[in-house]
Amino acid sequence: MKIVFIRHSKTKIEPKIPVTCWGLSDEGIELARKLSTHDIIKQIDIIYASLQTKALETAIYLGKPNGIPIRTDNDLTEVTSFTKSFEPDFKKYKQNVKEYYSGKLDRINGGETKQEAITRFAKAVESIAAAEKDKKYVGIVSHGSILTIYSAKFKDIDCYATHTAIKQPDIAIFDWKNKKFMNFFGEII
Repeated sequence: MKIVFIRHSKTKIEPKIPVTCWGLSDEGIELARKLSTHDIIKQIDIIYASLQTKALETAIYLGKPNGIPIRTDNDLTEVTSFTKSFEPDFKKYKQNVKEYYSGKLDRINGGETKQEAITRFAKAVESIAAAEKDKKYVGIVSHGSILTIYSAKFKDIDCYATHTAIKQPDIAIFDWKNKKFMNFFGEII
């Protein structure tokens, strides 16, 4: 089985509503529509998405035109340290992210530690892989930080550099049996 990890498409930032409820921007919708035409997306047998609006919308734009069934799993959500509240000061946000990835900061706004987040997310991915073991390609639509942390389990990466480099949307293809990335974020689209 190959797992196609998909970072959600470009988000519309709406500071007055919870981060977890942010949807796609107009550009994000167009980018998701464009991604839906990619050969690798057309091969996906089933898509799982986090329950955050931006991930669900991305899954719908990828799945609907290709007739791909969509399921949700709340454990695919973003690291809660990044979604507890909106940080309008970009410098402070950037500093918090650097310190979080480097281990200088365990939690942001009382959210999850990296270990708590990765334990939750890894359990969800393992459960999905077990449930869909007969499928050739399984799509998982999730978020930049959790995908970065999860990727670091299998690939030697600089988490902060990877976090800032992953596009919205972006994909990586993971060989589940061999626990190895075949293609990494930024290499396909």
